Amino acid sequence: MKRRLKREAKTAARFGLVGGVATAAHLTIAAILSALWPELSEFLVNLCGFLVAFQISLIGHRRLTFRRRGKARRFFTLALLGFVLNNGVLAMLLASTRVSGFWAIGIATLTVPVITYVGSRLWAFREHHH
Repeated sequence: MKRRLKREAKTAARFGLVGGVATAAHLTIAAILSALWPELSEFLVNLCGFLVAFQISLIGHRRLTFRRRGKARRFFTLALLGFVLNNGVLAMLLASTRVSGFWAIGIATLTVPVITYVGSRLWAFREHHH
């Protein structure tokens, strides 16, 4: 049991590392686009960041986190659900607070990682015992 917890903690740490890099890329893209074209919709800027981050996440989780191919379609479904949640938070922030632009995108983006980890671990990159 102790060995399994230790292994799970290492997997979660690798997931956090890959997710941190993907999130940093997402937010960097959002910051650049927001700075260069402030008139762009936060939702379009967020989509651009998401598309870059998704590629980083898929490759990183396959090669580093879970060290298995997993199901790209399942991971994309999970990432898309996370993105929908992200956009729901973004819409709420834009509609009910004074937070907008890059800051709203940043807050929305940081709400999703725990849900994505659980879904990735239990579904998209689940170990198959033969």
